[in-house]
Amino acid sequence: SSNFGSDLLPRRQTFRGTRNIAMPEITKNVKFENIAREWRCKWSEDASKASLDAAQALLTNALAELSSVEGVASIQRIVCGGCHDFKVITKLPAAAFGDWEKADFAPEKEFLAKLGGISGVSAVETQTYTLEEVKLNKKDAKKALEKKEAEAEKKTSDAPKPPEDPAKKLKKVIKEGGKRGVEIEGAADMGGLQFF
Repeated sequence: SSNFGSDLLPRRQTFRGTRNIAMPEITKNVKFENIAREWRCKWSEDASKASLDAAQALLTNALAELSSVEGVASIQRIVCGGCHDFKVITKLPAAAFGDWEKADFAPEKEFLAKLGGISGVSAVETQTYTLEEVKLNKKDAKKALEKKEAEAEKKTSDAPKPPEDPAKKLKKVIKEGGKRGVEIEGAADMGGLQFF
């Protein structure tokens, strides 16, 4: 169990823009608007996964009360068949999270006690963390990819060119010298180089 939420709530920063939004921050670069509380346990394969069925039934019974918590933005259930995790994640805006924390995350205590009493359930725990949607919309994703490509192209064009093969360079010099020689000869035939 953790009091991560209360540790973060007092630190707030106000952002400029059309709306005045106060967002807590963990670091200058890591800001958040939402805090989630996770209830989790391990279930077993015994008796045709009876512990998983019982955990789901318990969640179904608690959903109305949990959904009624002021400010709840979402409730998600995660089940992993490989590692036998059963998780319930309740997300609230940071501003509402403090009130739920003061109410001891009701109905958490009752839910966890019943969850721990299910045969085959183990490792009943809680955790608090920030939970943000970070997916870009298509327009912003396209802009970000274009910017990344432009930066990569600039790096490539700014990179020093590999040294030229000395044999090829000598061949170019001889060719260019021959052209200049012809130009000088032509200029001399027309009266000399003093006019050029």
